[in-house]
Amino acid sequence: MVWIICLAIGWLDPGNAFCEEPSDPLVVHITYGQLTVPNDDPAVGGGDYTLNLFGADVQKTFHSGSLLYGYEVGIFFSIDSEVRSFYASSGQGGGKAAVSVDVNSFLIDYFMGGFVGLAPAKWLRVYAGAGPLIIWGMRDTKPVATPLEESEKQSDSGLGVGAYARAGVDIFFSKSFGINAGARVNQTTLSFKNMDGDVDVEGWQYYCGATFYF
Repeated sequence: MVWIICLAIGWLDPGNAFCEEPSDPLVVHITYGQLTVPNDDPAVGGGDYTLNLFGADVQKTFHSGSLLYGYEVGIFFSIDSEVRSFYASSGQGGGKAAVSVDVNSFLIDYFMGGFVGLAPAKWLRVYAGAGPLIIWGMRDTKPVATPLEESEKQSDSGLGVGAYARAGVDIFFSKSFGINAGARVNQTTLSFKNMDGDVDVEGWQYYCGATFYF
């Protein structure tokens, strides 16, 4: 994570890292959040899917006054595990049995776009951004305990594209450090097909974390 941030800072503006009062500042967010993915399959229990996400992004500002605008680049990743249950056919009799599966998933979401914002006070900054994204993920499902012999481990992976929109707020406690919180929604072409149903990786994400001002 650290080397990604350093590379992003150097690529966006290598000269501003040592400036005391940069005219075109950089804002770095380190965040933790959760993405809610809708569960549209009535045969799968547990409600919507909730994925833990860790992320980092850099916003390059072209104007340091109260009106802000520029572009941003960042990455989110998720490593998650949970147990789900679904109903499957139990044989020729036409009955159904509840099957529990261990679900493991991994996601990487890379995005870049533009943003606008306002800084009504030195300690307060609000922004909204949008743009394209590239997402890659994999998802494994394995029965925990089942009487069905045909139930075996399944795995699916894929690469998708999409778009995002987000809004957030930064509150600064000093010239270079603060906290942030925000919400993000995305739509992607990434979808998994496993024994616990089809899962389209898109939805609402809420996050919070630390903010660094360079």
